[in-house]
Amino acid sequence: MLSCRSIILNTLFFINFNSGILLICLCFSQISMAAAALPNRTIPPYSVDSLTEIRTHGGSENNLKFICEFRPGTSPLQIPADEDNSVNRDYESVSVILPAQCTICQLRLRICMTAQEQNCHPDPFAILNPEKYILLYARGDDWYEAHDDFQIIKTLDIPWSRDGSQCLVAHIVAQPLVACDSEQKKTQQQCLTYLIGHDLEKEATDRLSELTFTRRKLASPRRLELRNRDEVLYATEPWVTHAPIPNELEEWLNRKLPVTLHYMNRISFSIQVDLKATPDVLFQVFKMVMADQHVEYETSEQLVLKVSGREEFLSGENALIDFLWVRQCLKANQDLHFSVVPVSHLAADSVIFVDWPLIDGFSGQFRSHDDLSLHGKDLDDIFMISLWDCNRRFRVKLLGFDIPQLPSNHPHSVYVEASILYGGKVLCSVSSLPKHFADEVLWNEWLEFDILLRDLPRGVKLSFTINVSASDVSPTTKDSASTLSRDSKVSMDKDSKSSANRPTEPQKGKGKVLYFVNLLLIDHRSALSQGPYTLHMWSYPDLEDRAITYQADKLSSATNPNIEESMAISFLLDRYSFPVVLPNTFSHNEGSGSPTSGLSPDKSTASTQCTSSSTDSLSPHGKSFQAPKTDKVTLRSPSPVFNTKGDCLKRFREESVQYGSNLPHFLRNIDWLDRKVVEDVHWLLGLWDPGELDVHVALELLSMDFPDEIVRKVAVQRLESLPNDDVLKYLLQLVQTLKVEPYHDSFLARYLIQRALR
Repeated sequence: MLSCRSIILNTLFFINFNSGILLICLCFSQISMAAAALPNRTIPPYSVDSLTEIRTHGGSENNLKFICEFRPGTSPLQIPADEDNSVNRDYESVSVILPAQCTICQLRLRICMTAQEQNCHPDPFAILNPEKYILLYARGDDWYEAHDDFQIIKTLDIPWSRDGSQCLVAHIVAQPLVACDSEQKKTQQQCLTYLIGHDLEKEATDRLSELTFTRRKLASPRRLELRNRDEVLYATEPWVTHAPIPNELEEWLNRKLPVTLHYMNRISFSIQVDLKATPDVLFQVFKMVMADQHVEYETSEQLVLKVSGREEFLSGENALIDFLWVRQCLKANQDLHFSVVPVSHLAADSVIFVDWPLIDGFSGQFRSHDDLSLHGKDLDDIFMISLWDCNRRFRVKLLGFDIPQLPSNHPHSVYVEASILYGGKVLCSVSSLPKHFADEVLWNEWLEFDILLRDLPRGVKLSFTINVSASDVSPTTKDSASTLSRDSKVSMDKDSKSSANRPTEPQKGKGKVLYFVNLLLIDHRSALSQGPYTLHMWSYPDLEDRAITYQADKLSSATNPNIEESMAISFLLDRYSFPVVLPNTFSHNEGSGSPTSGLSPDKSTASTQCTSSSTDSLSPHGKSFQAPKTDKVTLRSPSPVFNTKGDCLKRFREESVQYGSNLPHFLRNIDWLDRKVVEDVHWLLGLWDPGELDVHVALELLSMDFPDEIVRKVAVQRLESLPNDDVLKYLLQLVQTLKVEPYHDSFLARYLIQRALR
């Protein structure tokens, strides 16, 4: 229990990068467009729990059948709880069959078309609008919403059944959104804004934006903790410390401690106890005194020890000297007064407001690279493209920048430097030609990097800085033949073994940075960014007190919210015919089951294809698609290591632990652009026991130098075993570390939420 938990009903941690600072939201519950009704649970028979299990059954996997019920936006309290799990005959329903590679958006379209043909819905076109209708399905005791319009329907973590033709069938519900009480929502929003000092509603305009998406996804660990925790243990969890006893208190170890017990204004008495005694000893003395004094009390009800006048409790197997309040009283020479309180007199732990329906746990899980590979597919079979099939170099077209008002002491000429950032490391950078600084400067030229698209890791950023050009001399740039090309067309890389994997150091002696801004190349939905962008930049801090946090702030992917006065830079990324997404694994055998288990943060979907050779608008229609004739991307599986005998693996792991203190140094020298090396590192970390890591090593692995998700997951797993007093030691650092997380939804954010509610 954290020290502030007595004022927390429900906790949501959120990072607001748009203001460049960390915001922790402590709120009673979340505000939701979908705070409206969830229908009663419907579970189809003969459920198939996972995609792996589906693959082991017979029948066709190419087509999936959905039975969609149209239900009114009724409050959950008005829906009978004992309704059977079969399709409700009171509601209109339609059945649709579509390919497993289709998206949620295409599922909505098929339901709309079928409903219109059968004339079974008053407004079928409203189903196409996710702001008006939501698609829900039941799993376990919860309702889940298919929130991501670009999610592949085959990746839905939905209970599947089979019909007579052995076709996979799922039951879903289409229900209109019902606006929650405006006064209630307004009150809740005002409370939330007051607590964090920022109005999130102004930022959460797009339902698929990272901010809104993360708030929805973090409802899952929150609800899970609320459901699994013991209300009595949660309310009475003591504040203890395992720190050594201070020197001034050591004399008390040889003395008896006077303690006064009170019970319901009926009896009070004082006793002498040893500091090494546990709360159970006090309860035994209490029962003996109550029996001797013939005072009646409810023996069948559980009793707890509470500090008189405070919301602190004594429980568990801890000695009295380990409780923080006892140590504080001994230092202040105060008497100890404890109240014996029945559990029924404790404040009830309740959630006041209605939550969102949970988001599907497989949102953004794009299956394996083998499923998404272009090779051997016709155009009609392609719905999205694996990033690992893109054997071309990454490039960006710099259009220019403009500023509403020039600064008073502006330089004569400037240039733009574009860099690829991974954590705090610059992997590669290229620069434009210098130009005269004016309120509007145009370049309209391509900047090409020595990095292949297929090598981009999750969390990588495209960074732009506007720098002062020294003496109007162009900064050190790469060969113009490989870095700058005017209105050139995209061409597939002919040599995939080029120097793209070699990190490039920042340029030496470059001019002073005036403005900076970053863009996540692979967004929170695991999709490659594409198309035109205009980003409002941050001014480089001149004051030393502001420059202290620059190292962390420069990694933020937020843009300047002051769009009226800030510098705006415009650029163009290559656009493609199909979404380009980052696969989860290379093949089916490397799958890891449900992503909703443990602390695993949800990933998400959609965005671009690398089959076109033009950055202009492209159409997937026309000639049959031909896969590019480039070297096939292959990954070396660490299977030879898995075939090693068990005793060798055990000895290898035991020997590796001896070098745990050198793990950060080892990981800093990893080439994170080489997927083969990264696979081996992930395999090694999978065998590592996080409990054997030193806490300080785990904290170092959470720094900006290690953006890899698996590395950060191992560090967070080490923190899970820490007692509360140790967590309090590092809480400030952990909260500030959220600023360097590549995405709002992270293992660390989920850990802090779960720990606060646990």
